[in-house]
Order: sequence, then structure tokens, then C-alpha cells
Amino acid sequence: MARSRAFRTTAAVAVLAAVAATVGVPASARPAPDKAAACGAFFDDFSYSSRTDPAFTAHDWSIRTNAGGPGVGGATWAASNISFPVVDGQQSLQLRASTDGSAGGTTHAQVQQNQQRFFEGTYATRFKFSDEPVSGNDGDTINQTFYTISPLRYDWDPIYSELDISEYLPNGGWGETSATNFFTSWNTYQVDPFDGWRASTARRQSHAGWHTLVATVADGHVKYYVDGALVADHTDDGQGHTVYPRQGMTLNYNQWFIDLNGHSGGTSVWAQSADWVYYAKNEVLSPSAAADRVASYRSSGTAHADTISC
Repeated sequence: MARSRAFRTTAAVAVLAAVAATVGVPASARPAPDKAAACGAFFDDFSYSSRTDPAFTAHDWSIRTNAGGPGVGGATWAASNISFPVVDGQQSLQLRASTDGSAGGTTHAQVQQNQQRFFEGTYATRFKFSDEPVSGNDGDTINQTFYTISPLRYDWDPIYSELDISEYLPNGGWGETSATNFFTSWNTYQVDPFDGWRASTARRQSHAGWHTLVATVADGHVKYYVDGALVADHTDDGQGHTVYPRQGMTLNYNQWFIDLNGHSGGTSVWAQSADWVYYAKNEVLSPSAAADRVASYRSSGTAHADTISC
């Protein structure tokens, strides 16, 4: 998947006690309720009034507006592309991207957690993919993503870390001619000419609609799940380079056009949405256990929780 990546860096604890902390542990062996997930968790229900809601930035989220890759050179990363509408009955984070076929008429979108606090453990999000634009002609080579990343300090940075928990291309791209979702674990890369070491698994089918994405990072393995099904288990790139992350990363969503080759006229607007996001530090949870944690937060009326650093 050759593409430029140089700029792509950037209380309900008691309720959770009733949920098992690890996969496969019988109830009799589970930790005491007041210790299950007492620390090391992050949850956000994306219940913000708008992108300018003070709580949004107070919770360490930011919106990208600086120029650069990935995607179409000369495109704008627009703050106005971020909103929090009700989508299918749930208030959600929504990212839009648009293009009229020109670089100057193309906008991308990105939201990120600012600190490199995310490393080993379990990541989960409920994500709505789109196979066609909300307006305009179809055909664009667009990428709808959820990922973690650390900065690339220089070419072949030995501690660079990135996990693409989902990179969905509804119209193909990077050699694919139809809907494909890539799950990719990185060792490192070189910017120009692009070259990199990574393990990547392609799931060649439509992912339109809501799906629960989960990734677990533990014991040298990065495992990716879609709707509870294991789709990839990465350890190395096949040439002896580990693809297990080596440092803390930021948490990100973005949507961007790979190129403008598939555009057929007029302006097309694309949307992707996230209902919630959850991270359990240093815990390997099954997709169903992660979903139970989220349900506990939501049933208690907790819209945000952050105990990663405690």
C-alpha cells in the first residue's frame, strides 16, 4: 500500500466492576469488583454539542487543520468537517470529506487524542462505514479509518509504531478494484521513495453500515476483529521485522481521498461516523467483553471516562 504518510502523526469505574476484566476467566477467579478496571481505561460516547464544545478539547481531543499527507496534495484538512449529529438514533462523531475533483476543492477530516498514551491492551469502536457519498457522484477512492500512531522522527525510525485498526476503501485503491478493508500493523517506513515494513490483511467485501472494530495488543501479537470475528493476527512482516508497537501512540479517526482518479464530476461529500470508542490498558478483552464494558458505561449515563494514567 504505497502512499505518503509523513504528516499522519498526529464516575463509571464502579459500574464496570461487575464486568470481567479478562477473557476466559471463570467468575470464581475474577478480581474483586472494586479492582476490575479501576484504572487504565478510556471511554468516550461522543456526546458533544459541537466541535467547539469546551468538553471536547478538555477531554484531550483535537481536530487537524495543518496541511500535508496522507491523501491529495494541496487538499485542506477542515475543522468544519467535524460534527456530532444524531446518526441512526445515536449521537456520534462524524467526519466528512468532500471533493470537486481538484486538489483545491478537496477537503479531508481528522480527529485525534493528543497524547501518546495508548499502547498494549484492547481497543474498540463502533464505526459506520459508507459505500457511497451522502451527496454527489460515487466512485471516489476514499479511505475511512480508525488507527493508532506515533510520530516518524526520520526514515526507518526503529521505534515508529502504527496500528491501522481499519482502513476501509469502499471503491478500492492501492491496487484493489472493489470494496476492501485493510488491517495493517507497522514496523517502520521510508517517506520518499515510499518503502515500509508491515503486515497487512485485506478483507475484500463491503463493510457499509455499523460495525464493531476491536484490536488487542499483547504478548507480541496484534489481533483485529470485526463484529466479533478474528480477521488478522500479526506478529511480523514475514521478513523478520516485528510489527508489534514499541511505544505509546495517539488514537485517531480520519477520512481522506487517496487520489482524485475516480471522481466523475460535481462535488461529492462522504461521511463516516463513530458511536463510541473504548480502550482498556494492559487488558486483553474479547469483543463481547469490551462491548459489555461500553454497555456498562452507557447504562450508567457516563459519557466520558479517562483513568489511563491512574
